[in-house]
Amino acid sequence: MVMAGECPDALPVSAIGDHSYFAYVQVEGIDELHEAFSQRGVTFVKSLRDEAWGMREFGIETIDGHRMMFGQACLPA
Repeated sequence: MVMAGECPDALPVSAIGDHSYFAYVQVEGIDELHEAFSQRGVTFVKSLRDEAWGMREFGIETIDGHRMMFGQACLPA
């Protein structure tokens, strides 16, 4: 579980423009997780793909606009 704090007196994330992700979560079963998020209507900011640095990953946007990345080491070919 990840719990992000709420800062009611701060600018909302949507008001500060483009920014980096606040968390990178390494998981097992990345394809299944992506499918589960897809079925729940999660907003993706990066599609699921294999990257040159050896990770299979995707990014989401939380309901308050923060970005999170999820990744799994690519399986050898």
